[in-house]
Parts: sequence; C-alpha cells; structure tokens
Amino acid sequence: MGSDGVSVVRTEVDGHESALRGLLLDYYEFADREARAYFDELTGIDIEAAVEDDIDRLESAAVDDPLFLARDGDRIVGSVQLKRLDETTAEVKRLYVTPDYRGTGIGQRLMAELLDGAERDGFETLRLGVGPSLDAARSLYEDLGFEYTSRYDQSGAPEAVGDEWGFMRRSLD
Repeated sequence: MGSDGVSVVRTEVDGHESALRGLLLDYYEFADREARAYFDELTGIDIEAAVEDDIDRLESAAVDDPLFLARDGDRIVGSVQLKRLDETTAEVKRLYVTPDYRGTGIGQRLMAELLDGAERDGFETLRLGVGPSLDAARSLYEDLGFEYTSRYDQSGAPEAVGDEWGFMRRSLD
C-alpha cells in the first residue's frame, strides 16, 4: 500500500471511538506479543482494559485534540497520541501504523504532525518510551532528534523491562 491517498489529521476522540478501538486492539496485541517474546517475566496484559483506559484518557485529555490519525479514505491506518505530563512536557504515546502501511512514511508523517502540534501547544519537551524490539520506531525517533535518557516517573513502563526499554526525550526549542 502507498501513502499517496493518506491524510493525517489532529482531532479529538469523539466520533472516532469505534475505529480507534480497533486500531488500539491491534496495537496492544502486537505490543503484548513483542513484550512477552522479549521479556520472559511478563505474563501479558488485559488488552480490552488497556484499550478502554486509552479511550478514557483521550476523552478526558489535558491536551486539546490529543489524537493524530492517518486515514486512507474512511479507514484509520495509523495513529499517535499526545499526553500532557506537566506544563512544559508532553509524552508521545502509542505510535502505530497498520502492517499493510508500514514502510510508506506514515509513521514519519504522524510524528511530524505531532511535533508541530506539541510546539504550537507550547510544550518545550517531549518524552517517550519504546520497546527493545522496535528497531524501526527507535530509528524514526532518533532521526527526529530524540535522544536516549533515563526512565521518567510517568512512563508507565513495567518494572520488569528495566534498562532494556528505551526512554527518550526531545527538546522543542
């Protein structure tokens, strides 16, 4: 699949719940498989509960329009979220592109929109966490100027992942 007909928009969750729920289910199933394959001590997550937590967080977000969607017609083929951590810092959450659209630049486009939006919102710093097996995501973040740093309190990453999880930050000024 190409990305020629794909548009990227910043929006709120209202009106996108059903499609977003499906995309998040795919995301969490993928993330759960990757995490359990890499970390023997992880036993899996309650995927349905994780999706509902994400939808709830987005609906009550402390950021206007916290959701960035890649759409090919009526189909959502990728997304990324912006979460406020404090007055000057936000977190990049759940960058995901469906398998049939990977390698087409959609992840790059989603992140470019998020970076522009975060800067317009007045954030000075972005943080994120990325799994150890996600080489393409790590490379994308590095190309966008994110640098590895220590774990941050609000990351939500399980203790079991220890130092193998990649924690990154980028200044927006």
